[in-house]
Amino acid sequence: MNSRCPWNPVLLLALTCLIWGCREESAPPAAPGTQTPSSPPQTVVTPDDEASVAALTEAGFILTQNAVGVVTECSMNTNEDISATLAYLSGLHSVQNLRLSGPAMGDAGMDVLTGFAGLKRLDLSDSAITDATLKHVSGLQNLEVLSLRRAGVTDSGLAAISGLPKLRAVDLRNSNITDDGLTHFSALSTLVDLQLEKADVTDRGVAMLKGLSLKSVNFNYCTSVSDPSLEVLGAMSALESIQLDYTKITDEGMAAVANLKKLKRLRIRGADITGDGLTHIAELTDLERLELRDTSLDDDGLEIICNLPNVSYLDISECRVVSADGMKHIGKLTGLTYLGFWETKLNDDAFAMFSQLVNIEELDLKATQITDTSVPVLLKMQKLRKLNLAGTNLSDDGFKQLAGLPALQELNVANTNIGFDIVDELNAKDGLTVIEFEN
Repeated sequence: MNSRCPWNPVLLLALTCLIWGCREESAPPAAPGTQTPSSPPQTVVTPDDEASVAALTEAGFILTQNAVGVVTECSMNTNEDISATLAYLSGLHSVQNLRLSGPAMGDAGMDVLTGFAGLKRLDLSDSAITDATLKHVSGLQNLEVLSLRRAGVTDSGLAAISGLPKLRAVDLRNSNITDDGLTHFSALSTLVDLQLEKADVTDRGVAMLKGLSLKSVNFNYCTSVSDPSLEVLGAMSALESIQLDYTKITDEGMAAVANLKKLKRLRIRGADITGDGLTHIAELTDLERLELRDTSLDDDGLEIICNLPNVSYLDISECRVVSADGMKHIGKLTGLTYLGFWETKLNDDAFAMFSQLVNIEELDLKATQITDTSVPVLLKMQKLRKLNLAGTNLSDDGFKQLAGLPALQELNVANTNIGFDIVDELNAKDGLTVIEFEN
């Protein structure tokens, strides 16, 4: 018989490598027309200058660093001239949020702003800056939010920000801006939030905003704004928030609001709006917040509001026309978290209809006709954090029972007949602050 020598596996593998070569398995070739995926580029973070950080910290600047240790937020409020110190801001290379305020914060040294290429939010509110500083802002191509509340800028100065390509929000409350200043906003196609409370703006200026896709506007106390402005705003289908306190809008002008299907907030304090005007919000089912203090709200208007499905905030303080019976409809608004009745005709009979309002967190009953009779309903509002009972007629026993509200943090008992011993007892509750006096 012939004997055979069996193959050794190790020798076989070695022989194969000698013949073919030991090669690593390679990826299959890419299909024609396709690109080989590449790794995403890594952002290079430039470290902040340590001496600048130290100098700013010593001067009182509040610096906030991110996870890798670079400053991304910087804030300073000063009553003293620190213009020389502002130069150290150039040593911060990743700041996205900058706030510089205070009566001594003027134009001097503000040329440092030109170096903040990545800045997204700039707040110069309550400062002494003028149009000269806005010239340094004009090159901030990534700026999204600019706050100039109570700053000394003028209409002509706003030309410097008219070309900012990413600007989304501008705050000019309590400024001297007039209609002429609004001409500079027409080209800001990215603008969604414009705050002009107490500016010297009229219907002529609001008309210049036509074509913008604003989501939030504030013309509170612009007392020359009236129905023509509502017509302009009614064409802005993206609007979610309107503030028009103490303007000259009327029931007739409210017809334009019916077009705003995305509206969530309507604030028209001090406006002469009745149920006739509020009929135009009956189909605005996204409305969540209604601030109607000191308006001509009547029972018909309140009934319309109480049929809206998503209302969580309702303030009808100083609405002296609406009756206690009319207020009973509010009991249907079970999603309410804030409810204001200051100086209204609310009484115990109406309040008895609110037993289902268990989501209330803040309730203002100041100067209403509420007495101890309403305490059982109040005790059902287990989420109450702030309760204002100033000027009401609760007795010591009624106030004492309110200690049973588990979430209560603030209780206003000013101008009531509450005994000092009861105040002391309530103050003994952990986490509860009792307000005994008001200015």
